[in-house]
Amino acid sequence: MGAQLLAQAADGVAQAGFADELILEPLQQSTPTRVLLVFAVTLLPYSLIGPFTGVFVDRWSRRGLLIWTNVCRAGTLVSLPLWSGALPGDAAPYVGVLLLTGLGRLFLTTKGAALPVLVHEEALLRANSISSGGGMVAALVGGAAGIGVVALWAPPAAYVISGLLYGVASLVAASIREPMVHARLHAGHLAARLRRVGLELRSGMVEVWKRDSARLPLLGIFILRVTAMFVAIAAILVIKRDFPEAGDRFGRLSASGIALGAAGTGAFIGAVTAPFLGRRISKPGLLLLGFVTSGGAMAVAGAALSLPMIIGLTLVGGFGAFVAKVSVDAQVQEALPDGYRGRAFALYDILYNLASIGAAIIVVLLAGFSLESLLMSMALVTLALAVFLAAAMGRAGIVLGRPPGYVLAQRADDE
Repeated sequence: MGAQLLAQAADGVAQAGFADELILEPLQQSTPTRVLLVFAVTLLPYSLIGPFTGVFVDRWSRRGLLIWTNVCRAGTLVSLPLWSGALPGDAAPYVGVLLLTGLGRLFLTTKGAALPVLVHEEALLRANSISSGGGMVAALVGGAAGIGVVALWAPPAAYVISGLLYGVASLVAASIREPMVHARLHAGHLAARLRRVGLELRSGMVEVWKRDSARLPLLGIFILRVTAMFVAIAAILVIKRDFPEAGDRFGRLSASGIALGAAGTGAFIGAVTAPFLGRRISKPGLLLLGFVTSGGAMAVAGAALSLPMIIGLTLVGGFGAFVAKVSVDAQVQEALPDGYRGRAFALYDILYNLASIGAAIIVVLLAGFSLESLLMSMALVTLALAVFLAAAMGRAGIVLGRPPGYVLAQRADDE
């Protein structure tokens, strides 16, 4: 937890610098297209190698991965001023985001795979709430600090500070005594090892696909992530529309910070309430709750769109997305043996990446429509897909109402 909180605080600081350079600064360009370009360049390459990283999470020391992902991120950011001048235009920030995103997802994949080894299955929802909620708050604090650093100085200062935080996170991870090694890849020629990795990857995907309790939640979180990123891009568009003065740099950052803070506040509420809700609603039911709250908030915001309404939408959306995410984390962890969890969480990350790109594509393709109509349409689609997902889960025999053991827990509470 210590390594995770420090690393995600560093993520927030670094992201504030990269967001200023790649999205907020060049406002003369089309913002939806710019966001799509950032997502495509930084997320697609990782999506191609992500499944293979899951194989190594299942075969390498998870403590080692927690250490070296932070060491590499620290080295990338601290050395950024030294090598950025050798690349043309905005290439250096793109490369920086690509490296940080890939290493960051590998770090969180490792964390997600290791968590079920540390806590009992019955406590997974609570543990994921603490881990994800704490990480969200840390990223929020880091993002707010990064916004201040960028406003007072410049993005390079944010990169140096985040690099130092990554270095401290690697030291904290190095203090873990247990190496957390499940098994090791067999030695042999490179071609044989690569072939074995391919077979390991295929077997992991088969394990996920044949288990309804893993496949359906992953499909659901992909759909919900598309809507969440759609809302995030809509928030950027509203900020641009309400703060059109290109010279008012601090004003744009303040509006972005408010939206970020609202989403983080919603996620924090989700972290606090998810264990309580999980005692009364099953984990698949929590996923559907995320759909309903997000879809309902979009419908309300679409009816009367304004900056305050968008901020409220990001708050409710942050709550719904967080509750859904921790429920899917726990479902995937429970559905799969330990030797397959790394590959499952790597697939999980790829779906997250593709959802972000899909949301940006939707906004770019439908840029001619008003944001109000787009939000209302997305709300209806989200709620309709929730119905179809609930039906599919019901056919698979997945419990959607009260979780198993609810009555016993209630009796224990009464006593």
